[in-house]
Amino acid sequence: MNVLVIPTNRPDRLAEFLDAWRPWPWDKIVVVEDAPDVSRAAASDQVLRYSWRDIDATFTQPDIISRRDSGIRAYGFWRAWTIGADYIFTLDDDCFPVDGDYLRQHLQNLESTPAWHSSVRHLRVRGLPYVNTGTLKNVYVSMGLWVGHPDIDAVQSLAHSARLPDAVLDRGLSSWLMPSEQYFPLCGMNVAFRREAACLMYFPPMGMSSPYSRFDDIWAGLVLQRICRHLRYGIVCGQPLVEHRRASDPFTNLVKEAPGIQANERMWEIVDAVELHGSDALTCMREVGTALGSHSCGDEYVRRWGGAILEWCRLFDTGAAVNEHE
Repeated sequence: MNVLVIPTNRPDRLAEFLDAWRPWPWDKIVVVEDAPDVSRAAASDQVLRYSWRDIDATFTQPDIISRRDSGIRAYGFWRAWTIGADYIFTLDDDCFPVDGDYLRQHLQNLESTPAWHSSVRHLRVRGLPYVNTGTLKNVYVSMGLWVGHPDIDAVQSLAHSARLPDAVLDRGLSSWLMPSEQYFPLCGMNVAFRREAACLMYFPPMGMSSPYSRFDDIWAGLVLQRICRHLRYGIVCGQPLVEHRRASDPFTNLVKEAPGIQANERMWEIVDAVELHGSDALTCMREVGTALGSHSCGDEYVRRWGGAILEWCRLFDTGAAVNEHE
C-alpha cells in the first residue's frame, strides 16, 4: 500500500493541491491539519484527516509532535504506518506535479537503484557495465527535488531572490546515492521511504512551545543519516521533481529561523557523536533518544528531543497495525 502524508495549515487551499495530483497515484492520503480540529471538508475512504485533537488523543505526551510547524507531518507518518503502508510519501501542500512519473521514480529509487554509478554525471565512462549494473537492496529513503522555488533559508531568499532563476534544476536530472560519511540537509517537502524506516522519520518539536522553527526536517535528517550510516541503509536524492510554489513569506521565515541558524552549527556534531550498537532501526532510534536525553551539554532542548524520540519509539513497540476507518 502506498500512502501520502500532507501537513497543511491551509485547508482551504488543499483542494487545489488534491485536484492537481489527480488521478491520485496513492492508495490512501493522510492529511494532518495544523489546527485544533479538522476543517469542514469531509474525510473519505481514501482521504483521512487528522488534527491536534487526534494528536492529543494518541499521546501521553502530545507535545512531542510539532504544532505551527510542518514537523506535524510526523504524526501522519505514524498513522500511515498503522494502516499498513508499505511505502510512505510526503509532500508539502505547495508542491505540484511536474510530470506523471512521480510515484514510479520514487519507487524506482527505493527498489531499483543500480549498484554501479558513473564517476562523471551524464557521461558513460569506461568500465561501466552495460547490462549487469546490479541493484542495491538497502535503499530505504528517497528524497526528490524541485523546480520553481528552491529550498533555501530566509537569509538566502532575501539576499538572492532577484538573481534566482525560476527553475533551478535540470529536468533531465538523474538520482544518486548520497555518501554515507557526509551529512546533507534533508528537505521534507518531497520524500518517500519504506515502512521499515518509519520509526526513523521523527521530526523533532518545533514551532509552538519550542525555541526553534523550520529546522524539523533538517534535524530529523541528522538522526536519520546517523542511523542509516550505522545500519548501511542507503538514501537516494534527485528524481522525482515537483514544482514548488512557495507559500511562505521570507520575512516571516527569517524571524522563525533565526534561533535555529546558530544552533544548527553545533546540532549535527551532537548527533554525530552518538554511539550506536543496535542492529535494527528501532533499537538505534532508542539509542539516539537515550543519548540525547542524557546529554551533558546543558541544552534543555536537546534533552527534550531525546525524551520525545523515546516516546515516539513506543508507538512502534506494539507491532500492531490499526485499521481505522474515519
